Amino acid sequence: MIKRERVNLTIDALGVATGYTGLITGKIIAVQVNYPTNTCEVDLDTYGEQKSQKIMDLAASNTDVTHYPRILLQTNTGANIDTSDTEGGDVKKYGYFYVNGKILVSVASGTDTEVVIVDILYEN
Repeated sequence: MIKRERVNLTIDALGVATGYTGLITGKIIAVQVNYPTNTCEVDLDTYGEQKSQKIMDLAASNTDVTHYPRILLQTNTGANIDTSDTEGGDVKKYGYFYVNGKILVSVASGTDTEVVIVDILYEN
């Protein structure tokens, strides 16, 4: 079943805001960002897991957008999976981020009192 977690952030006088989702257990399908009228940066990191994962690091923007974040897959030895294609180039393999905790949403370089809305779609 696909579920949604929404985080509403009001930017403070310093141009920053942070907020957390509820508990997410599953794979991240998409992240929808509803930006304010002025430019700001939006980052998503896992929170409450043994090791934090950087899910997204969005540069300054003010255009609403949907992203489909993926992570480079690894072998059982921790090496990134990287195969060669027929032309001799590298072909990297990507998969979903799996989360078992909360997600920290951080906004920087924003304008005081503007609101950023982030919807995280996930499947558990």
